[in-house]
Amino acid sequence: MELKRLLSLPVGKNSFFLFGPRQTGKTTLVQKSIAEHESMQINLLHNETFLKYKKNPVIFRNEVKFFMEQNRGKTVFVDEIQKLPEILDEIHSLLEEYKKRISFIMTGSSARKLRRVSATNLLGGRAWSFSLFPFTHVEMGEHFSLSHVLQYGSLPPILGMSKTDTIKTLNAYTGVYLKEEIIDEALVRNLSAFNRFLDLAADSSGEIVNYSTFARETGVASRTIKEYYQILEDTLIAFKLEPYLKSARKRLIVHPKYYLFDTGVFNSICGRLNSPLVQGTSLYGRCFEHFIILELNRLIHYLEKPWRIYFWRTSHGAEADIVMVLPEKLYGIEIKSAEYVSSMELTGLKQFLKNYPQAKGVCVCNAERPYKEEGISFLPWRYFFVRELGLSAGD
Repeated sequence: MELKRLLSLPVGKNSFFLFGPRQTGKTTLVQKSIAEHESMQINLLHNETFLKYKKNPVIFRNEVKFFMEQNRGKTVFVDEIQKLPEILDEIHSLLEEYKKRISFIMTGSSARKLRRVSATNLLGGRAWSFSLFPFTHVEMGEHFSLSHVLQYGSLPPILGMSKTDTIKTLNAYTGVYLKEEIIDEALVRNLSAFNRFLDLAADSSGEIVNYSTFARETGVASRTIKEYYQILEDTLIAFKLEPYLKSARKRLIVHPKYYLFDTGVFNSICGRLNSPLVQGTSLYGRCFEHFIILELNRLIHYLEKPWRIYFWRTSHGAEADIVMVLPEKLYGIEIKSAEYVSSMELTGLKQFLKNYPQAKGVCVCNAERPYKEEGISFLPWRYFFVRELGLSAGD
């Protein structure tokens, strides 16, 4: 099943990197985008191709030069670029030689190795950078099911799969990819500690991180825990939500939160795929919060909005799930999975609004229709994305 992605790639206009975790559809999107372009395609997952260029990167340069001389096309697609960062030097040289006559498309699961190995430092700004995530509800359209996405996520391969195959696919993904490829990417020595960390990171996804507590439970230094989280960020397996620290009136929490990139991956690592997700439970509410925050992060990236999202919490426990900063607007947002929410349940959001009276208070929920209480707007989650924020496919 093929769905239209929101991310529009500048094929033929500029060189670019496309990063994202495996199986988010990077190769499929690029191949569809270059279908009408004359292109040279190189997949570094093919062992013989990798070994050829690894042994002598000049071969890559010579093949590209021949392609440029024999074809009218000017697009070169290198898949899994992080497997061989050394050829970035050749790409850099070719961009200098051919100027605007050639463009490179480079996909990979992480920029980490590229920054560490390549002297060109991601081509010195000559290439743009984009990220690809699992499907959004906008992209899934009529195929979207909230209950299914909350439990199994929205990685492209599981779309249309049976429940049994979905569970097997997600468990294989987290068992093989996350616990082998990420470990290889990280070049960590203590594999058992990293495995313990990964389990803890999933269990604590969406919660405030205490590096010292993690360090005690995994038996490594707190600076190592920070490095492990940086690995998850670099590979787009998790993204960091920083605290909003604009008020000096109260002592605020300064530790960040991290959210795993997909609810299905989150539930798989935690061993929850075989148990039904029941609406009204705390776990359902936690998955719903993940879904809203992941969707918000994805849509802001895809639609290139100059917005920033944070969370807010005082040392006394008053909390707003999201603080969203727009150029001329400030939002305080609470996420609740219930169909009806009373303003009495939003003490943390009310405290935020008391500290920041210029902010608009919103509760994103599963209500059938929007309503308002005590100045707070209670918005159905689709209404919030489309009507309140204007985050839709047409924007």
